[in-house]
Amino acid sequence: MSIKVEPGTYQCKTTAATIYEAPSGAVMCRIGIDIGLTGGICLIQKDGTLSERGFKDAAAILEIEGGWDWALWSREPGEWAGHDVEAVIDMVQGEHGEFSSVKYLNVPGGGQMQKADAKSLAAKYGAKTRALFGGAPSAPKPKPVAPPPPAGKGATIEEAWEKWGKPEDVDGFYAHARTVTGKADHNEIGPDGWAAVIDAMAEDNLPF
Repeated sequence: MSIKVEPGTYQCKTTAATIYEAPSGAVMCRIGIDIGLTGGICLIQKDGTLSERGFKDAAAILEIEGGWDWALWSREPGEWAGHDVEAVIDMVQGEHGEFSSVKYLNVPGGGQMQKADAKSLAAKYGAKTRALFGGAPSAPKPKPVAPPPPAGKGATIEEAWEKWGKPEDVDGFYAHARTVTGKADHNEIGPDGWAAVIDAMAEDNLPF
């Protein structure tokens, strides 16, 4: 009968460990944990590629220092007991129903989210991302804001902005407003001016 453990993350102790070559050719590190389950870490993929992450995780969990020594694995599996490990458990649907499975084995605390090293990532990839987004990074341009218009006929900047329908093109919006009204500063445009701006949009009489 298979052991059922509620899905979640558990702080455990190892009970045993071994390594073996699977029929596919992959080399696995199998680690038993004290909630009655075992989990696997891939060391060598079936095509012969070494898994750097796998070797480092297994070495860290089992506290193997000074590099990987295959000779250590001649010891009995139970001699690897007593090491701290963080296990992520999930439920898997099998042929005979659901059963608990070890999804990941991590160094204790290794599953927690760490603060990004933004400075080094920016130095490494900044030029590529600037090219991707078409220029130097800058703060997002705010939606046009103006003080409430005086009572009367006409329109507001907010109504003109909504009619514009291009939230990514703030500069184009202001250029259109200046062209229609002849005002160099959008703060000088009154209700009649914004109404004219909206009318020009309706006529599709854009200057670009």
